[in-house]
Amino acid sequence: MNRFFAPGEEFALIERLFPPERFGRDGRALGDDAFLFEPAPKSLWAVTSDSSAEGVHYRLNWASPERALRKALLANLSDINAMGGRPRHAFFNLGARREWGGEVFDALGQALRELEKTWGFQVSGGDTVRIDGASFFAFTVLGEVKGRPLLRSGCRPGHRIYVSGTLGGSAGGLKSLEQGKGPGSVLERGMALITAHLDPAPPLELGPALSALGKPIGAIDISDGLSSELWHLARQSGFAFRVEWSKLPIHPTLRDWGDAGEIRRFVLDGGEEYQLLFTGDFSASELGGLRSVAPISEIGVVEKGDGVFLGEEGRISALPAGGFSH
Repeated sequence: MNRFFAPGEEFALIERLFPPERFGRDGRALGDDAFLFEPAPKSLWAVTSDSSAEGVHYRLNWASPERALRKALLANLSDINAMGGRPRHAFFNLGARREWGGEVFDALGQALRELEKTWGFQVSGGDTVRIDGASFFAFTVLGEVKGRPLLRSGCRPGHRIYVSGTLGGSAGGLKSLEQGKGPGSVLERGMALITAHLDPAPPLELGPALSALGKPIGAIDISDGLSSELWHLARQSGFAFRVEWSKLPIHPTLRDWGDAGEIRRFVLDGGEEYQLLFTGDFSASELGGLRSVAPISEIGVVEKGDGVFLGEEGRISALPAGGFSH
């Protein structure tokens, strides 16, 4: 059984790579969205690293190289956000297709500079290699945590569970692309889902706002799917999580999808939302302040016990860990 992560093959493989003592619940070992370190007294930083591979995370017939790069970098910034930090430095490794010309590199550079300007960090180094096969983008990002770090183990019984933004849109967009409903061939409602998948908008001001409150808060970003992320929090904190289906903020465009079973899978197991899933005990004024930063919904409660549960029409059932596994 996985001790630190949700059930699932990918997470089990991670736990097989290292002995149990290499994992931890304080952000200073394996197990959180990023690793915390103190380069100097009273200076706390978070570092994360992630890769995006063509054919696994993106397809160039769906998205231009610069669009795929932007999503890959935002996924890394989302990890820093989930620790309560602000990005400061990024190191970028590029595996470029050999046939890419100067115009592609111009577009990639423009995308990087736009993200630097928007989020206040700088690309401080990296490496580039030409490849005869599939391309890739790999980032290592360092972020500064000014307040109390957000940890997966920060959940407490009685905490309410919250999520930012909406759920299911990215998975719906991916399904639309897989069905050939790409740009130029779908109605506006379909394009909204495709945009949710190709152009995520993580709430990068919300993590620092939560950190500034200085209280125990559990947090994780939704990259693999809501159900898996709930299991990660449950395993790391040692408590049970119960969410209510009726409270989940479903992407409004999915109302027109038509297949209730698919909508359910998109919402519970769809990955690459990059929204923030977090728990805490907040006053009305604190919630008001958080909602001025990003739209958030209360979806459940943390309880003593083990596991993850879903309430629906008066019934409570175990919620298995679904989500995306690479």
